[in-house]
Amino acid sequence: MMQRLKIAQQIIIVLLFAVLIPFVTIGLIISNIQQQTLRRELNYSALEMSRTIGENIESYLLSAQKKLNEAASAITFIPYASDRADFLSEVERNDNTFKDIQIVQNQLVSKETYVFDKSASAIKLCSSINDEYSLCTKLDTANMQNAVSERYKDEKRQIYILTKDNSLIATNTQNAPELERLIKNLPKDKTIETADLFNKYKNQPSAYYALENPDWTVIVNTTENITNATIDKARFRIVLALLSAALFIIAIVGIYTFYLYINIRQLFKGIIAISKGSYERKIHLLKSAFTPHEIVFLAKEFNYMAKKIHQSYHDLSEKNIELERLNEFRTNLVNAISHEFRTPLTSIVGYSSRLLRHDIKIDDETKIKSLKIIKQQAQRLSRMVEDLLVVPDIESFSIQLNKVEINLAEAIENSVLYANSNNSNFELDIASDLKLVYADSDRLEQILVNLCDNAVKYNQDNEPIKIIARNVEGRPCMSVKNKSLPIPEDMKEKLFDKFIRMDSKLTRTTRGTGLGLYIVKGLCAAMNIDIILECEDDYFNIMLVFNDYVG
Repeated sequence: MMQRLKIAQQIIIVLLFAVLIPFVTIGLIISNIQQQTLRRELNYSALEMSRTIGENIESYLLSAQKKLNEAASAITFIPYASDRADFLSEVERNDNTFKDIQIVQNQLVSKETYVFDKSASAIKLCSSINDEYSLCTKLDTANMQNAVSERYKDEKRQIYILTKDNSLIATNTQNAPELERLIKNLPKDKTIETADLFNKYKNQPSAYYALENPDWTVIVNTTENITNATIDKARFRIVLALLSAALFIIAIVGIYTFYLYINIRQLFKGIIAISKGSYERKIHLLKSAFTPHEIVFLAKEFNYMAKKIHQSYHDLSEKNIELERLNEFRTNLVNAISHEFRTPLTSIVGYSSRLLRHDIKIDDETKIKSLKIIKQQAQRLSRMVEDLLVVPDIESFSIQLNKVEINLAEAIENSVLYANSNNSNFELDIASDLKLVYADSDRLEQILVNLCDNAVKYNQDNEPIKIIARNVEGRPCMSVKNKSLPIPEDMKEKLFDKFIRMDSKLTRTTRGTGLGLYIVKGLCAAMNIDIILECEDDYFNIMLVFNDYVG
């Protein structure tokens, strides 16, 4: 099976084929075009320079010849030899081009117009005066040398002006080996008065310009330094520019790939975390200008999805917990009903059946005693039913209250009567100035009866149960205190929860549903009554502080 490439590997391959190979190809094409262009430019400039220098030499010699012709024409009008000598001295003095101007017989004059005297480093010029004599002078080649050196002193090309026998007249450089090489490569049949190229070195064009009169040759040679400064340097710059551009692109793509790879890995980690049940995992992107909008959008939507899944999972967990609670409540409720309702119902059925028997005679005292027991057990059933009915209202915070002014002392005394079915020993200590309270009478009675029942059930050693009612800091307060078994610290925080009992299921000796203190707490909260629990010296004390009162 073919192995899938990672994103970074794919980007490298795409970069290689989409950037590097085209860059190399373009670089070669540009370099070749640039080389051809510069080569043509070097050829053209060499040809133009040789032609310009050749034409300038012709102009220079023609100008000198013209001046000499004018002097020769003028001398015919001077009859005396002394005057002629003075005239020639004046011409030579006014024009530093000429030197050693003489009148020479025609038979001593060369037929060539321009004759180079290598020993004198001068060019001989002659102009006919008449059939017998000619005016001759010398042009110092130092003037031409100075002109070439001054004019082309910054020119990197080598310039040579040669006679027909390849004698050097003027140059801007001194390089004998190079001159010998150029002379050797000069074509034997030169093109007259037309610039032409010759050389066998690539990118180093050499041009010549052959003059007809005089028979001289101007050579312009392109050196290796010029080639390096133009073609090679330009090629290097092109390669450097392309390389810099390629490196820049690679760097940008590398940074982009880094951010993309890191962020995609974050997406992978988030997906793996979700698949393993870690719904709280969020994707934290490495954001920059290189982070694509799609990745940011995907991460945002993923985090939103994970949040929704986590919320749903949390809600489902809470629902499961609530279902477990309800199931436990149902079980406890069934157990409470089955156990706690059975005793009073058995008593009611038993005593009522006894009263209905006709086969035995029952005296009045027994009848009254049986009816009292039936009433007590019916009241006990009524209180348990009332407790069960109020639990949903407490949990949904929907208790309906009818708050009125209530005499707290009377309410305490009535509640003691309800709870005193076992002839428990209650000690009441109620202040005479106890303030009236605002509360729902039925709910307040339910609170007090549950507190008294709780004290009776868990009282130890037949100790008296103390109920104290006072005005504390201007507020009416009451407490129910009984002797109790030691209560563990962890149990104290749970005493006001549903179905919590201080005795275990294995050692249970008291009756009850386990809802008494839970109902007390819920009703107290609904009627703005503070409840305080104190457990010290084996005594269990519950205090109520009424915040709504008269006065």
